Amino acid sequence: MRDEMGAGDGPDAGLRFTWAAIYAPEWDNDPGAYVAAGLVAWGYSRRLAKIVAAIPNRDFKAYLGVQHYDPGRWGVAGEPRAVFFLSLFLNGRTLALRTFPTLALAHAGLADAYLRIQSGR
Repeated sequence: MRDEMGAGDGPDAGLRFTWAAIYAPEWDNDPGAYVAAGLVAWGYSRRLAKIVAAIPNRDFKAYLGVQHYDPGRWGVAGEPRAVFFLSLFLNGRTLALRTFPTLALAHAGLADAYLRIQSGR
C-alpha cells in the first residue's frame, strides 16, 4: 500500500489516497488489463485506492477500483466488460457507485463529488 496526499490547492487538496499494491498506473486507460493479468476475477471487483478527507462534521470516504461485469451471469444480454468504478460514502451512507472507461474519468468524478460535498451541495 502506498499513501499520498492530494496536491496543493487543486481538486485533490485535502484528499488522502491509499493505493493498493496491485495498482498499475500504466493500466489507467485499460481496466481489462487487470482481468487479463488475473488480478480481477471474471465477474468480480477489486479496490485500487481508498480515499478519505477531513471535512469538518462530515465523514467522507471513496474507493476507486476495477470491476468485471458479465451480464450473462444475470441472464441479461450484452458482452462481458471491465470498467473502473468510483464509490462514494458520506457519514456512513452510500452516495453513489459509478463506472467509467478510464481511471482519469473516475478520478474527475471523485474531484467533482468532493468539491460538491465541501460546498454543501
